Formats: sequence, structure tokens, C-alpha cells
Amino acid sequence: MDILGLLYQNQWVVPYLKSVLILIAAFLVIGTIGRYLKKLLINSTLPADAQHILRSVVVYFLWFSVLMYITRELNLQEILVPLMGASFLIGAAVALAVKDVLSDAVAGVFIILDKHFDIGDEVETLNHRGEIVSVTLRKTRIRTGENTIVVMPNGKIDSSGWILYEKGLNK
Repeated sequence: MDILGLLYQNQWVVPYLKSVLILIAAFLVIGTIGRYLKKLLINSTLPADAQHILRSVVVYFLWFSVLMYITRELNLQEILVPLMGASFLIGAAVALAVKDVLSDAVAGVFIILDKHFDIGDEVETLNHRGEIVSVTLRKTRIRTGENTIVVMPNGKIDSSGWILYEKGLNK
């Protein structure tokens, strides 16, 4: 008996074989896409944190799509609906727990991409005036006149605003 005849007699095996082949192909394709994105983003002006987040979002979305396809292929929708409901509630709880971190990260992306100020610029924000030392996704560091480093969350800087002083002017 040939393989096709055996598969025809055991129809329940076909979706599982198909799912295994899809997982193997997805592992290869998603890995290749992740490496290509890494090479593509290295030449961009995005900071390393933003590059990593963007790459992760794309890879997670692709894996989610593959898992949804396999779930449909194996007729597991009845099991998945309650799990998705529970994961939504867990996701909402986590989002509420880390809302400040997410706010800082989003504000950091806008601060970095909009280039309102750069390292070395003198700014005043949140009652602190000084020179920008570093800007990351979540925090901005300012060296004040007393040579103190003040670390401020980007979400608060973005919501409260700032004053940018021209270089070379007296304080």
C-alpha cells in the first residue's frame, strides 16, 4: 500500500502532518524575516530599543498568525475562544500595570523621532534646567548647573512640555 492510500484511510492524520510542515516552514521563514529586519533596521536612525521592539512586534505577529492558522486547521477553535478571553483579561491587567512604562516608551519614540532636542542641547522641563546627557526610550537624563544628573520619564516630559534654549546664550 502506498503512502497516499494510507493517508486516505487515516484522514485524521492529515491535519497534524500539515500543521507540522507549516510549523517547520514558519520557523524557517520567520527566522529569515527576523534576520532580514535586523539587517535592515541597523542602518536606520531608530535607537536600538525601538529597533528591538519593532522586530519583536513583527515576529510575534507572524507567529500569532501561524498559530491561528494551525488552530483552525486542527479545529481547536472551541478550546481557543475561552483561552483568548482569559488572555485578553490578563493582557488588560498587565497593560494597566505597565501603563506608565508604555506611556514613557511611546513618548520616547516620539521625542527621538521628532528630534525636538538632541544630546548637548540645553532644556528646561519639570522645573529642571540643564544639558541633555542622554535620551532613551523610557528616560531622559539632564545634567543641571550643579553637575547633578536628573533622570526624568519621557511621558512626563512630553505631557508637560519643555523649553529649548539656544546654544551659547547665558543662563
